Amino acid sequence: MPLLLLLLLLPLMSGCAPWHRGASLPESPAAADSLQLDEWSGGPADAGLLTARWYLLRAQEAQLDGRFEQAQEDLDAAYKAVTGLDVEEVDEEETQPILATIEQAYLELIPHLKSFSPDSPLVLLLEGISEERIESLPPDATELVRIHQLSQRCDLPIDANAKVAASIHFFQTRGRATYLGWLKRSGRYRDLVLRILAQEGVPTDLLYLAMIESGFNPHAYSRAKAVGMWQFMAETGREEGLRQDQWVDERRDPVRATRAAARYLRDLYAEFQDWRLALAAYNGGAGRVSRAIARAGHRDYWRLELPRETQSYVPLFMAAAAIAKDPALWGLEPASPDPPFTFDEIELPADLAAIDLKTAARSLQVNLTVLRELNPELRQRLTPPRKSGQTSYRLRVPAGSGAGFLARYTALPAAERQAVRQYKVRRRDTLSSIAQKLGVDRRALAQANRLKNPNRLHPGQVLRIPTADGAVEEPEAVAAAADDGPAPVHDRKIHTVKRGETLSAIARRYGITTRNLTTWNHLKSTRLQPGDRLSVWLPSAGGATAASPPKRQTPQTSKEQKPASRPQYHTVKSGESLWSLSRSLGVSVAELKTWNNLKGTALRPGQRLTVRPSKAGQPKTGSRSVRYTVVKGDTLSSIARRFGIETHDLARQNNLKISSTLLAGTTLTIQTRSGR
Repeated sequence: MPLLLLLLLLPLMSGCAPWHRGASLPESPAAADSLQLDEWSGGPADAGLLTARWYLLRAQEAQLDGRFEQAQEDLDAAYKAVTGLDVEEVDEEETQPILATIEQAYLELIPHLKSFSPDSPLVLLLEGISEERIESLPPDATELVRIHQLSQRCDLPIDANAKVAASIHFFQTRGRATYLGWLKRSGRYRDLVLRILAQEGVPTDLLYLAMIESGFNPHAYSRAKAVGMWQFMAETGREEGLRQDQWVDERRDPVRATRAAARYLRDLYAEFQDWRLALAAYNGGAGRVSRAIARAGHRDYWRLELPRETQSYVPLFMAAAAIAKDPALWGLEPASPDPPFTFDEIELPADLAAIDLKTAARSLQVNLTVLRELNPELRQRLTPPRKSGQTSYRLRVPAGSGAGFLARYTALPAAERQAVRQYKVRRRDTLSSIAQKLGVDRRALAQANRLKNPNRLHPGQVLRIPTADGAVEEPEAVAAAADDGPAPVHDRKIHTVKRGETLSAIARRYGITTRNLTTWNHLKSTRLQPGDRLSVWLPSAGGATAASPPKRQTPQTSKEQKPASRPQYHTVKSGESLWSLSRSLGVSVAELKTWNNLKGTALRPGQRLTVRPSKAGQPKTGSRSVRYTVVKGDTLSSIARRFGIETHDLARQNNLKISSTLLAGTTLTIQTRSGR
């Protein structure tokens, strides 16, 4: 191993968790060493970041050695490793420095490059184009004549001028591989995008905007945090109705993002009444273009003072559109296009638990990757859970395989439909504390993650949390449980921060705690900016308070029975004991221990105790069945004891294994013995 690379890797290895033995790192002389590495115990995001760092270090060494083609190859691999990550799985503080370093290394490499790649970041292409020499061409120059002729076949203005000609020349030379790669990939989304653009009433040649924005890559992610085929920023995406949460990022959905982009572009054209200005605004922002017009006193795009990137953006788009009309005319020979993006859409019933994609893929007899590519907006390996009142989710499956899928999937035993949820380890977490917070067995949690040493967890490590029936807790509830803090309740409000507002003032306004707001919105500091959008969970119609966890659900009787009364709960405060609670609540210590299945007398602040169980919570004589919703800390054996049945009977009644772990929110059907 070269000495420089070894020196660069030493701090990396000492400051990060060990490598995953199964990680697909490139085989090369630079990587062939005899370092003894422990098994990687982090999540895919951490592995992706380490892979990116590895390629980046190798690229930097190659660049210093003058091996520019190798450096470019490794920088592309590093960039792809980072942009392939889910933008919310890793901290921005980790991804942004890596992307910035990759971009800077690439910019320094540009003078030595013979060509760019199909996945090169747009900012690099624009920088490369800016180096093109702009020659003064006579009006009858061959290039200008060709552009003029092809512009007649476009439904957007394509100007025959020296800047557009220079952009075409770039695609004929250093950008040749890039453009041909884009053209090949366009086959996958061309028909879909053209159809949506036509439906939205905008020019169909806007197809080529997606080409230069992302190269038709739904997973594209820029250092400016723009995401998806159309490179939407988070706020713009929300304004255009694109859902972004722990489960879904619709900026990556080729259907919904294309429709949103068409609406956004239509609005920009309505504002500027010129497609050149609208395209410039799409790249640089409407405010920047408006200010440039005001300063110049005219609306001629070609004479406006705009950032260099935006100055190169519009001619790049025009060049891409002109070449696409007749690639052979420009000396380009495109390869066969990728097969089109075709699918069947399955409407998942609102009462169906979240579907595990791996199980769905097995049911469809396709590779999991196929389902992930058809549904790139899904950020987990699950479809998002539905709350009451929400519309059902539409899952895409391979064309021709939709018929009968739901029947086959729902016919699977519950154990086979077991879904997997993820939990990101936090500071001071232990396996026992995580198991207790999420209501799972510690040993089952260790087995699910193949932990050789359960005592070695590190912040940021992602653990897989299996559920019994595919049910998944709401992401906000999981976050709150991780903090031992209050779990948000059912009704969500979006609060837009106004000038002068503070986190504590907003918390007081809604009668919640600052910690609630911090947890629900994953805030790293208390500093807010005007226009920030915060999720606020307010009391539902059931009367829960926003500062308390959702009410524990007690056993619900079948339709023949109605609960006689509601249970009552108490949240343990610092300094309280079973003895003091029994005196203040007028119950005995024995009753408190029985109602809460307590073996000892120790209590912890924040613990929720049943203090007045409902009559419906006790199995009645002659009862045939009850439906019970699992709460934190429940196990199959504890529930079986509560209802006076055998554990194996309870497991059999619900198609579970004796070893199955339960998560809060799982609903069990319990057949009680007659006579109880």
